[in-house]
Order: sequence, then C-alpha cells, then structure tokens
Amino acid sequence: RSIANLFHSHRELLYRPTVAAAGERSLRVAHGWSFAFDAAWQPQLWMLDGHALHIVTEDTLRDPDQLVSFIEENRIDFIEVTPSHAMQLSGAGLIKEGRCPLLALGVGGEAVPSPLWRDMRELEGTAGFNLYGPTECTVDALAASVANSERPLVGRPTANTTAYVLDARLQPVPAGVIGELYLAGAGLARGYLDRRSLTAERFVADPFGPPGTRMYRTG
Repeated sequence: RSIANLFHSHRELLYRPTVAAAGERSLRVAHGWSFAFDAAWQPQLWMLDGHALHIVTEDTLRDPDQLVSFIEENRIDFIEVTPSHAMQLSGAGLIKEGRCPLLALGVGGEAVPSPLWRDMRELEGTAGFNLYGPTECTVDALAASVANSERPLVGRPTANTTAYVLDARLQPVPAGVIGELYLAGAGLARGYLDRRSLTAERFVADPFGPPGTRMYRTG
C-alpha cells in the first residue's frame, strides 16, 4: 500500500508535469541513489508509468564529471540526488548560465542550501523539486517545487499524507513557533521489526485522526 501511494503521489507531482514538458513522450530517468538507500525506490517507480530507467554505476555516481557526461550522453530527463551532490554536479557543468539539460531535477536527503535553491529557481526549462521523507514514511512525505518559494522549504504533504508540527503535549504550535514534526497517512510503516519499545516510542497514537490511527515522531 505504501509504495502504491508513493507512486500515485509522484505521478501527479513529477511524472505528468515532466511528460507534458517533454511533449507527451516517455522519459529517461537516471537512478542516482545507492540501492542500499530507501530513496532507491523513487526512480524505480518511474518505470511503472512507462518510462526508461538508466542505472548509474557506483563509480560514475562518485565522479561528478562522469555523471554529468552520463546525463548529457543519455539525454536524461530526470535525476534526484542529495543537495550536496547537486552542487558538485553544478560545479562540473550540469548547471551553466541558468541552463540545465534535465527537464526536472529533484533533491532530497539533506537541507537545501539557499544558493542551490536560487540556482534551481533560475533554471530555464528545468523544474526543481525538494523531496523530504524518512524511511518510516516510505521515502517521500513532503514535497516542494522551488518555483513556489524564494527560500528553501520542505514543502507540503504528499498524497494521502498528513503533517503536524506539535509541542511536547502533542498540541499544534502557532505559525513561526518551533515544534516537532509528526507524519501520518497511507505511507506510514507498521513499526520496527522485533523492536516493540522503539516502535511504541516513535509510532504514537494520532489524536487528530480516526480511532486507531498512528503518527510517526520524526525527532
């Protein structure tokens, strides 16, 4: 259910807008993550929408110049990487004078520095996205288009996801007040295998949802 929900969410957020920008053709997506990382699911789901997935070798992933060449030679339309990796790729020529060969660029796994956010906003013909989510909520729980804000944001909840910013008493904090992020919805995991105490600590009852539902305390 969780992976199916992620696919449904990204089809609306990423796949369909990028396909429209490409003139309704199928897309070429690069797999920019280690398969040991939960984010490795995200690029694989593009195949379910009929797009081609290009697997990048570990050696190429580690070399910004090689990866930029791979993107250009294979005419890749989309890749998601960490913000720090994106900055290395930019330095290797992926972003030059406000242009990028990609139709869409996703970043995730780290906070986005303001200079990178600005560079992504200024790209002509390339949509930029910040994707946030812990493993416990199936890869991506919040998403933001860089076009919608002048400063870095984690964005709004993805499809069938709810996000709360709460105080120590599990009450919503006013706008601008620091609190803790809790996530709930279709992407929520059941808990940690054979770790009941940790599951009870991190997956708590959702006081705002239907009876029996839970939310994840991100920390």
